[in-house]
Amino acid sequence: MIKEKKKEKEEKEKVIAYLRSRLFPWNFIFEDVEDDAIKHFVTYAIQICEGKGVEKRSISTDEGEVKELITREVKEAVNDYLFDVEDSDMIRMHGEFAVSYPFAFTQCLVHTILYRLGLEMEDVVDVKAISELLGRDIEEIRREEFFIRDLISRNEKKAMKMFGKSILDRKVITAEGDYIGSVGDIIFDTETGSVEGLLVNHQKGADVKESRISMHDVRLNTYSKNIVLKYSTY
Repeated sequence: MIKEKKKEKEEKEKVIAYLRSRLFPWNFIFEDVEDDAIKHFVTYAIQICEGKGVEKRSISTDEGEVKELITREVKEAVNDYLFDVEDSDMIRMHGEFAVSYPFAFTQCLVHTILYRLGLEMEDVVDVKAISELLGRDIEEIRREEFFIRDLISRNEKKAMKMFGKSILDRKVITAEGDYIGSVGDIIFDTETGSVEGLLVNHQKGADVKESRISMHDVRLNTYSKNIVLKYSTY
């Protein structure tokens, strides 16, 4: 137990250092991680991208905007991890891979974003230059990209089918962490099939009330998959 706590502390310190580095977010994306951790998180990353509406027809593929999107999503994922690092629900979801989350999940997430936008890593960053700065072999980096993208293509349909089930009954919390209800149903756009909103169940005394929330007003906590309201005035 002491060794595990020490390892968790060291890993958290490493994550914070990486977050503050001038090489962020590429240091997270190109960190060397175990293949099994990637296999664990890839389906999860596909579900998150689906919930956030990341697809070619709804998001710009301009290089600068894609870089901004990647930076924002990696920062959000890492901050969620730092906030919920000892959450028992996370341990139950990710088990032995929980400690690999900041690196393995962010890699799966970024490659899924690029895959859904019809892009590759070299379309948005000079991979050779980054590999030299990080001291990583460029051929190994390319092998990892191919490995992850192959997993995405083979798991996409399965992950999409799992998405609805995985988000139902998830907690809905305010930005401050206060619980307000749980997801009762998902509202889809009938024309595009995209997630449009959520029906949230609230316990009001002996009764259960239902309200609708637009996906524009929430974000998925990428570590716990809880639904976080962007506005405290909800």
